Amino acid sequence: MTDIHFNKEKGSQLKLFTPGPVHVPERVLKEMAKPNDTHRSKPYSEMHQMVAEGLQKLLYTKNECLIFTSSATGIMEACVRNLVNDDEKALFFSIGAFGDRWYEIGVSNGKKSIKQGVEWGKAITSEVAQEALNNDKYSVVFIQANETSTGVYNPINELAPIIKESGVLLCVDATSSMAGVKIEVDKLGIDVCLASVQKCFAVPPGLAVCSVSTAAFEKAEQVKNRGLYFDLIDLKKRHVAKYQTPTTPPIPQIRALTAQLDYILNEEGLDKRFERHEQLAKHTRKWVNEINLEMFPEKGYESNTVSTIKNSLDIDIPKMVSMLLSKGYRIVNGYGQLANKTFRIGHMGEIQIKDLEKMLKVLSEIIDDLK
Repeated sequence: MTDIHFNKEKGSQLKLFTPGPVHVPERVLKEMAKPNDTHRSKPYSEMHQMVAEGLQKLLYTKNECLIFTSSATGIMEACVRNLVNDDEKALFFSIGAFGDRWYEIGVSNGKKSIKQGVEWGKAITSEVAQEALNNDKYSVVFIQANETSTGVYNPINELAPIIKESGVLLCVDATSSMAGVKIEVDKLGIDVCLASVQKCFAVPPGLAVCSVSTAAFEKAEQVKNRGLYFDLIDLKKRHVAKYQTPTTPPIPQIRALTAQLDYILNEEGLDKRFERHEQLAKHTRKWVNEINLEMFPEKGYESNTVSTIKNSLDIDIPKMVSMLLSKGYRIVNGYGQLANKTFRIGHMGEIQIKDLEKMLKVLSEIIDDLK
């Protein structure tokens, strides 16, 4: 088995095809190495504003876009604490491990939490959503756009209008799809759309972002015990007044995100970026078919950013991953209950088709040896 250790001198030399953190390009790493002013300075506020305005363009929204010093799970908890009163019910749609996590956050915060799940590998359909909404009265609905564990993409464009018609607030976890898949926040009426930056943004972890609607802010003002660190009202106050955060943020990551948003919006372009992610996914699915493996997600609901693949050839997945590591590439085993039953290939961020082809050629040879 390959034994990879911390490389003090050079850092990781692996080519990452993982669901996150992903490969960070050299130009982004160089941005992080630049000196910064303090988080209460004018230069910082100017940078913060650039991020906020860039996110609005990326998400097709006029909503305020906030910066969090946490992983996306922090914003998931913020949504629960800020938007659900103790006497209200919240509905959590779950299609995998991270949908379950959001439900567990609701329960651990003492909220009246209802989970509507489906078999892993399937998506929430319009029929499932409508039936769940008809069963009870809810104040907020929580749902993943892209479920990183199963490689399933929920049909958010179909689901959002149905959910919003019930009069609820809608929170969407777009952690492994934002900046890789088009999400039109205002058109869909999404009240909170969240993500962390170590996936499609291709920025090192430590930072999370979200858009928040006026309706969500107004609701938060009515909710008691929102907590301190993730108080949306305090975050908004600092953001609107000075383009700052209540506590010290990871300034190097924000500088990197500023550069990435500029690159995404003004060099690659949104349409080309979304198309590239779609082509990466199609290329991976084609390879899966050619090598006689099977996709785990239900056909038609496959993710464009991470492919979860069935172990239909009964391969020793840990050995396969280890052999691939020896060739300089990292993919990952299945997540949680899907470990050894599936494996996952991340194709998001700055990965190009030629990069994916090289890795898949090596992986094909390893799989042939293991059959």
